[in-house]
This record gives sequence, C-alpha cells and structure tokens, in this order.
Amino acid sequence: MNSRDKWNRIYQKRTESEETSLTLPTPCPLLAQYHYLLPAKGAALDLACGFGGNAIFLQKQGLSVEAWDISDIAIAQLRSKNIPNIACHDIDIEQHEFPSRKFDVIVVSNYLHRNICHNISQALTPGGLLFYQTFHQQKISTSGPSNPNFLLKNNELLSLFGELNPLIHSHLGSQGNLSLGERNLASLIAQKPT
Repeated sequence: MNSRDKWNRIYQKRTESEETSLTLPTPCPLLAQYHYLLPAKGAALDLACGFGGNAIFLQKQGLSVEAWDISDIAIAQLRSKNIPNIACHDIDIEQHEFPSRKFDVIVVSNYLHRNICHNISQALTPGGLLFYQTFHQQKISTSGPSNPNFLLKNNELLSLFGELNPLIHSHLGSQGNLSLGERNLASLIAQKPT
C-alpha cells in the first residue's frame, strides 16, 4: 500500500467515525499557545495539514494560507468548509520539490520526513517562522507512530533546522511528574535569519 492509500484510509475512517463535516478541527497545541508570535499578515503553509486545523487557525489570524496533504480525502474535507484564503492542495510532498514560493509562516504538526527539512527552511522568507511539533522517541503514551523512523530523537529538531534561529524548544521526555506537561511531543519555533 502506498502512502496516499494509507492516509486516505486513515482519514476515511476518521470521517466516518467523527462528525468532521460539522465541526472545525483545532490547531496543534504549539500554534495555539504561541499564536501571538504570528505576523499580522503574510503567507502561511500548513504542511501535512490533515483536516486543516492549523490552516483554519492561521486564516483566522489574518494570513493567506496554503494547506498541503497527501490525502485527497482530507483535502476534500477541508475544501468542503469553503473557508476563504485557504488554497488546498493534495500533494505528496515527499515526491515533489517545494515550489519557489516563500512563506512567512510554516506549520508542521504530527509529521516527520527528515529529507525535506532543509526544503522547509529554504521555503521561509527572511524573518519567517517555523512552528514544528511532532512525536519523539521518549513519548509516554501509545498515541502517534511506533516506527522510530517517524519519531524524533532527543534535540533532533534543533539539528534538523540548524540553519534557523530557535526561539522556543521543548522536549520534556520522562522527567518529573509525568502527569503534567506535554510528554509525547517535541516542539520548535524557529526563525529564519534576516
């Protein structure tokens, strides 16, 4: 089974089991918490957008948004919401080059493909912001992937995006009281040098 078929099957099940057509998806916790760092206007990319929670949130903040995902089912669900200033594209970003277009903000959540991290950095405008949040190897729950190819190592986001200036980095792992704090996700907000 190829990646598109895999993700279409996942999103089809979610569409059938949830009332996704009636509710708006929510943004990733990193974007919701630090939304005040966003520019007042500009172009944003929600990469591997799924049902578009980040894209919708970015549009509500006044940004013009592109939403990309491999699943045409997820993209169709987002398109059906008819939200202005969100351009939806079903695209396999692992098989296509990034366009020459630049973005003031790029958001990636719950997705990891190390080979495109340099392209993500290059797609930012000078001063542009990256919001990146995904699962790490020390996660304490069974949510998310189990394959280590899709799990971050300790501090890996800092090295994958070493050409950017980190503003916020979080990876709590298994220290202290495990019932508090985000223990499954590593996060990075970084800025492209001007």
